[in-house]
Formats: sequence, structure tokens, C-alpha cells
Amino acid sequence: MLLVSEEAAGHVLRVFKVIWRNPLGAIVLYGAFIIHFLLALRSLYLMRHFDMRIGKMVQLGFGLSLPILISAHVISARLPILFAGPDSRYDTVIRFMWSDSLFAFRMFAAIFVAWIHGCIGLYSAISHREWYQRFANLFFAAAVIVPTLALAGIVASGQRLDPATAGDRGDLSTLPQELHGNWIAQSLNLDLSQIERHFFIILAACCAVVLVLSIIRKSRQKELEIAITYTHGAFVRVPRGTSVLEASHIGHIDHYSACGGKGRCSTCRVRVVETDGPLPPPNAIEQATLGRIQAQPDVRLSCQLRPDYDLVVDQQLLVPKGGDRRSLNDEPNGGREKEILVMFSDLRNFTTISESSLPYDIVFLLNSYFAILVQAIEAAGGRVDKYIGDGVMAIFDIDKRGASDVCRRALGAAARIVAETKKLNKTLRKDFSVDLEVAIGMHYGPAIVGLVGYGKVATLTAIGDTVNVASRLENVAKQFNAAVAVSETVMLLADLPHEGMSTQLIALKGRRVEMRVLLISAEQIARYR
Repeated sequence: MLLVSEEAAGHVLRVFKVIWRNPLGAIVLYGAFIIHFLLALRSLYLMRHFDMRIGKMVQLGFGLSLPILISAHVISARLPILFAGPDSRYDTVIRFMWSDSLFAFRMFAAIFVAWIHGCIGLYSAISHREWYQRFANLFFAAAVIVPTLALAGIVASGQRLDPATAGDRGDLSTLPQELHGNWIAQSLNLDLSQIERHFFIILAACCAVVLVLSIIRKSRQKELEIAITYTHGAFVRVPRGTSVLEASHIGHIDHYSACGGKGRCSTCRVRVVETDGPLPPPNAIEQATLGRIQAQPDVRLSCQLRPDYDLVVDQQLLVPKGGDRRSLNDEPNGGREKEILVMFSDLRNFTTISESSLPYDIVFLLNSYFAILVQAIEAAGGRVDKYIGDGVMAIFDIDKRGASDVCRRALGAAARIVAETKKLNKTLRKDFSVDLEVAIGMHYGPAIVGLVGYGKVATLTAIGDTVNVASRLENVAKQFNAAVAVSETVMLLADLPHEGMSTQLIALKGRRVEMRVLLISAEQIARYR
């Protein structure tokens, strides 16, 4: 509001004072500051090594520096009010900033540090959410625009004021000695600068105590360290309870981990060659993953295994071929779990057509068919992921309209594919004496979407159970002579009428539990165009 006028900013300031200067607001505000600083001290105390990622180092440094940067503002604006002193106003603060360059620098730094600290924390909290990508550009714009406007308002307001009228910051000796009791001694005779110095001494003492305790803790931990030896010759000592994957990072040892060490994949698996004591049993996450890959008893997930005794491991079980180290000691290479709808479309009678047609005629038939598919899929907001012979795999990402809209659009694309293929058949019967019959399978659910492949042939695709189910449903459509086979999940999300459609409980290959599938004829799918 300072870009408009000091008067407008003053109106907003009065609203903020009502919120933050009541007892509840003060407890929430200053309690948050104290908790943030204590959490920063805790992180410093628990830090096992200083080889952290840049983001974590910035967060820790900003968390420790914030109290120092904002102390001048809090003490100058808040403390005098407790002693019936003058209340803070924007014009007074701006004048003082323009007359005291150090104070101004600290205020600008406080804005910058607090905002960056908050943005990093917010990013860490929500970046893994599926909906984040839809608003990422908006969040980035706000992260840049808001502090820029705040700083611009301070500069513009300072240019409108006369810095020669800047006053001093006050002296507590002129203020009442008591406020609701004598919790401040009557002999106190300190100005605000002295109070700041005492505040800095307290902060320094807190940091010093934490550092001393951390040194004592680490000296004790040396007796509790274990040695992890790798069969290729590497060696690292780490505190007990450190995961094998963390040990690899600490020792700068390349260790592949596609999911980033969250137990969502098995790529970081190791074989335990030797151990000086019993290993902790696998937790629920590790048990599920190891069971899914039918791992041998000596194979463990390095991100979940936290040994208490020295051990020797072979971590070369899964290493990308050709020296591709994109995911070693790094974040996943573009892979992200997200909710998508997968469609598989195939020709039912293509083998028979191929046997009775000339090769170039087959190319013409396929291109005509693919033109229908691509146009229908892209018009519905999907994208063709890959061509598989005479079939196509398509992906429909969720956008801001939600999962229901995605499912409706995918059903609309299927209806258009079936209808346009019927139109194409009128020409093909006349020129080639063939009829194309489409079989479509669709399923909605979570999948990993990321780059798969190596070098220049790496492509963005989806992998996971959702893709496999959609592929199986395409075969179900062929088996039951239906135009489209969709999972019950898709129909429930689409919330469209489906009376008269056949529903089957089908055991899909590779799944233990039967799935409820809706079988839709060419006539029935037409209602969704």
C-alpha cells in the first residue's frame, strides 16, 4: 500500500495492529518466531554432517539469521508500546530507514530472508502434491512480484518523505517504569540499542550452547559409529541409525535411487554380504517393496536399512547401463507420481487385414486410422504417448478442472474415435474391402511420469499399474467384443449415466483382486460424444 500513499498504508496497518496486538495474536505471532528459531537450533544440533544440499543449508542459515534481522523492527515498533511510549507509524519508520543506512539494510535483508525462507518451506511442503504443477507458474510469479512490490513501496515512500525530519529511536528511561506489575525492574535504564545488544547476546549464547551440545553429542557418537564397506572398495563411517543410502551420500559414493530414497522403488537395493550383528527387520514400506519384487532374503532397500553394526554390502545390483548416472545422489530425473488417465486403442482385426493387403496399402490404412486417433485424443486434451504397432497409448493429465472432467473428456475421445472409424470404413470398404474395428481400454489412477530411456532416445512416458491395467482392459474389450472397456473408477469419476451397459468382474493378468469393468458397445459409447 505504500505505493499508493502513507495514508492508505496506515489504514492497513491499523487492521494488522488489531489482529497482532491482541493477546491471542501476539501469542501466535511471537510464538511462531520462537518455534522457528528453536527448530533451527534443533536442526543445527541434529546435523550429522555439513555436506547438505543447498536448499537445506539456505533454510538453516535463514532460520538462524531471521531473529537478528527482525529484532530492530520488533524492538523499535513493539517494545515502546508496552511502556506507553509512541506508537510506530510508517512515516517514522521510513524516515529512520532513510537516515540510518544500516537499519535500512537490515530491514531490506529481513524482507528478503523471511520471504525466501518461507518460499523454500512452502515449496518443500507442497511441491510433491499432484496439483502443484498446475499452479507452479502462478506461485513463482507471486514469489517474485510480492517482495518486489514491497521493496518498491518502501523506496517510493522514502522518496516522498523528507529524511531530514528523521528522529531517534526513543529512550526507555523516559517511559513509565511499570506496566501491569513490576516484571521489569524499576532500576532499568536502557535505550533500545542496549536492549538489542542484550538480545543479540542471548541469541549468541543459545547458538553457543547448541554448538557445545552438538560437539559433545558427536564426540559420544564416535563411539557409536559403524563402518559400511562396499564390495567395490569404498568405505564410510556413519552414526548408528544412518541408512545405507544416506551413508553413500555422506561418503560421496554413487548410489542409484530413482525415487529419491522414499521407498517407492527398489532401485537402491543392496545385497548384504556380511554383518557383525543382526539387522533391523524391514519396515512395512520395505516389506511391501521387497515382496513385490520377490527379493532374496539378503537383499534390502538401502534407503530403509538402518544398521546398528558394521556390515559389507554390494550396491551394484542396479546401475544404469552405459554410464548413465542421472539419478545418482540426485533428485529423481523428472519422474513424479501423479494421477492420470491412460487409454490404449488397438485394431481388433489388423492381423487378418495385414495378411490380405499390400504393404503400402497397410501404411495408408494405419496413417488414416492414426489421424483419427490423434485428432480425437488431442481435441480432448490428451496426448499420444507412443505407437505400438497398430495401437496407440495416450495419457490424459489432470488439470485445474479435476479428475471428473478428465474422465469425461477421455470418454468423449473414445466416442469420437469409434464414430470417425465408422465413417472411415465407408471409404475403406469401397477401396480396400476392409472394415476397421476399434478396441479401447481406459483406466484412471497413479503412475510414475518421467523420462525413460537413455541419451537422445529418452522419452517422457508413464509406467506403473495404471498403465498395465489400461492395456489389459484393451484386451478385455477384444475378448468380449466391446468397443470400449473402462474400469469402474473411470465411470464413477465421470459421473455419467451408464444404464444398460454390461458390468463384469474380471480377473486381470498380474492382479490378485478382480476388477469391476464396464463393457461399452459402439452404439452405447456414442452417447458421450
